[in-house]
Amino acid sequence: MTLIKPFQAIRPDLDLITSPDAFFKEVKRNYPEFSKGGFFYKLSSEGLYIYQMKTPHKTRIGLLCRMPVKDINNGKVIKHEHTLAAKEQKMMLLTLERNSMVKPVLLTYPEVDEITKALYSQLKKSKPVFEIEFEEEQETHQIFAITDGKAILSLQQLFEKNVPHTYVADGHHRLATSTLLQKRSKKRNNPPDTYNYFLCSLFSTSELEIHDYNRIVEFDNLSPMVLMALLSRKFNVKLLDEPRKPLKKHEIVMVQGEEWFSLEWRNKILKKYDSTIGLLDVNLLNEEVLANIFSVEDISTDKRVKYAEGPIGIEGIQDKLSGQDNSVAFILPPVTWKEFLDITNSGATLPPKSTWFEPRMKNGVIVYGY
Repeated sequence: MTLIKPFQAIRPDLDLITSPDAFFKEVKRNYPEFSKGGFFYKLSSEGLYIYQMKTPHKTRIGLLCRMPVKDINNGKVIKHEHTLAAKEQKMMLLTLERNSMVKPVLLTYPEVDEITKALYSQLKKSKPVFEIEFEEEQETHQIFAITDGKAILSLQQLFEKNVPHTYVADGHHRLATSTLLQKRSKKRNNPPDTYNYFLCSLFSTSELEIHDYNRIVEFDNLSPMVLMALLSRKFNVKLLDEPRKPLKKHEIVMVQGEEWFSLEWRNKILKKYDSTIGLLDVNLLNEEVLANIFSVEDISTDKRVKYAEGPIGIEGIQDKLSGQDNSVAFILPPVTWKEFLDITNSGATLPPKSTWFEPRMKNGVIVYGY
């Protein structure tokens, strides 16, 4: 049972913003200064908010609301990654400096026709409270307010009835911070609701896409020839005629210098892990290649490992590799929705940085103040 609550949103004053692309890139670091300078103000009433993103290829909608922090730990909000204490500490400091959440936690749920129809029905009745044009990404972001009590209650009932739990797509450290702030608030006897809720955006699985999330690894202690020999023990290796991404599960594309290779796991490797639920290529890569060949003990902290999100494409990966003769890129097949849901529903977790969800919201488009 998913409980959603309206909130009094803080929004940017677009009359003062000459370059949205530049301004919203700076919000993460400079929100306290921007807020003091009058770049944000609170809307007059509470509401739920429909968030619509328009791109040249697709339009997506989701719902902005607040949800109880207690649902993070009672199984209603299902996480798929572990958090790092150092990042939790950094997020805690940022949140206390801002006294706000400047970016919602991205949650998803299997699509429910009734909810989708209700959201589009509200969309048709409303005009956007504001919209922001991002020229670099060619995106238009629109916010529609739902302030009518009956409409809010209807959506609340639909989520309570049809969405037993939600899944975290992006924002694990913001969730962890919300839990820590609630504990701290109780010790300090803050007003009851101060930290009892967190800001979230709810997008159904039909509105989100899972992209590949790839690795770029430095190999100072290995020559390219030795690396290929070690990889050939684990993969069937084939030189590609032209750059491309993997075509199927259990194929990884490797880029070294100007050469591109198809790597398909040998059967003996796959048999080692045949009891693993939803066996992912990122798991195999982490264990069989990064750990065993590159001696990477912790994928989350090893500075030799960099990441490249799928939407930057082949050209973006080539740019990241440019001039790095001692680095190699591994391009992975994206995690499927079935794999994501099977693994998270089983209580297991995915490796860090194994999924890149789109759309991704900007810091500061909607802010939740404590």
